[in-house]
Amino acid sequence: MIVQLILLPIEADLDYSILDKLANDISGEFENIKLTLDIRVELQTASGIQSSVNKRRNQWNSFKILEWLEKFRPNKATKILGIFDIDAYTAGFDFVFGEAFYRGRVATLYLSRLRQEFYGLKPNPSLFYERLLKEAIHELGHVFGFGHCKNSRCVMHFSTSLLDIDTKGRSFCPSCRKKNFRYC
Repeated sequence: MIVQLILLPIEADLDYSILDKLANDISGEFENIKLTLDIRVELQTASGIQSSVNKRRNQWNSFKILEWLEKFRPNKATKILGIFDIDAYTAGFDFVFGEAFYRGRVATLYLSRLRQEFYGLKPNPSLFYERLLKEAIHELGHVFGFGHCKNSRCVMHFSTSLLDIDTKGRSFCPSCRKKNFRYC
């Protein structure tokens, strides 16, 4: 089955070369699925989702953003990875690095906490990219039907901190790799 994956940077200032590299690296990890990749950069602002901002917390509600992204899905064989340079939370968590509708069609990445600068540290572009890639593959894993994995080196391991992200690999463990992807 051919699945179209749309990388949709919204409120995210990412160079096209980073998005292109991300698309290629994601495609390599999901080798059992024929992905056609489409990077859409025409949507530069997140108009229409201002209700997702929780002003008291100074964060965005991730669940509301996922619901908003659902509106952009043109058909069942299309998946969207929304990339936002914001701080977000979801029910039961103070913050999230990303979120997805399990076996759904949309996922999100939130860049602010993946950056060293968020914690008052010097920028580290290569470390930022590794975190970005791991979390992109992780969230897309949920979209394709994968749950969390107990193997701390597996990309599907649940990450509650940067240490968790930095410790895990960028690939599925052998056990997860044996599972079938669910496409729609």
